Amino acid sequence: MSKINIGLIRGICQMPAYIAYERGFFKELGLDVSYSIDPTAWLLPNKLISGEISFGILPWTRTVSARDKGDNLVVIAGSGYEEPATVVRRDAKIDGLSELKGKRISLPAAGGMKDLTSQALFKKYDITPENTEILRLPSGDAAMLALLSGRVDATTNVEPYATMAVELGIGKIIARGKDVLPKAPGCSITTTDDFLQDHSDVALKFIKAILKADEFCNKEPEEAAKISSRYIGISAEIIREALRYNQPRIDITGSIDIMMRVAGLMKELGYIKTIPKDFCNFELLKKAKAESG
Repeated sequence: MSKINIGLIRGICQMPAYIAYERGFFKELGLDVSYSIDPTAWLLPNKLISGEISFGILPWTRTVSARDKGDNLVVIAGSGYEEPATVVRRDAKIDGLSELKGKRISLPAAGGMKDLTSQALFKKYDITPENTEILRLPSGDAAMLALLSGRVDATTNVEPYATMAVELGIGKIIARGKDVLPKAPGCSITTTDDFLQDHSDVALKFIKAILKADEFCNKEPEEAAKISSRYIGISAEIIREALRYNQPRIDITGSIDIMMRVAGLMKELGYIKTIPKDFCNFELLKKAKAESG
């Protein structure tokens, strides 16, 4: 058995990893996996760089940022897909994206897909800190709590948190990721160039297990929701409802164009100095799909 540590966070985007672990798909392929769940994605790049974990499921934009700084992170497959949703409080009486201007909006730390989806919206509708109160918070959880508490009128968040606001009767969703950045991946399977070069066999097995788990999520959403509830800390009923609108996707080979567009937005915003080359490598993903039938 090959022993590996993986780093996860919480959300629909992480479900294939939860399922692969709980259903024994990693073990079936000879992988002895241990995991940690961090409170926010921006903690994971340093764990990958230090070798504390071999794989992480984190926003691919964090990989772009790390690579821009000279670190050798690389995205090898997807997991989350068209993740973010823009949620508004029902009592704020906001019916469309154009009505966000002048309202109070909470955002998590800069550089993730929740933030960048919001930045794309802001650019389209001329929303700026000068004409709109933008409350920047350290995590997606904090941004959602600001909405639920009434501190802000709107936030961009991921599932199942967006659906949770709806199910609690507090919020409503006025746009999803597919409306703003169609085909954009979210949290993606990430490792380092060095690990990929030295342990390509392990990486291939890892992707195969995740692909099998992704299929399980699609075929058995009720059971997948129950399993994931223990990791996410949200009821299985809300997770199952969220899966009606947003599902994981491992194959993101058709998303290169939108990834480059988002990377361009990161450069425009000053998040990165240059758009790094080779921040993704999908050769093992293609091989895993072919060998998995």
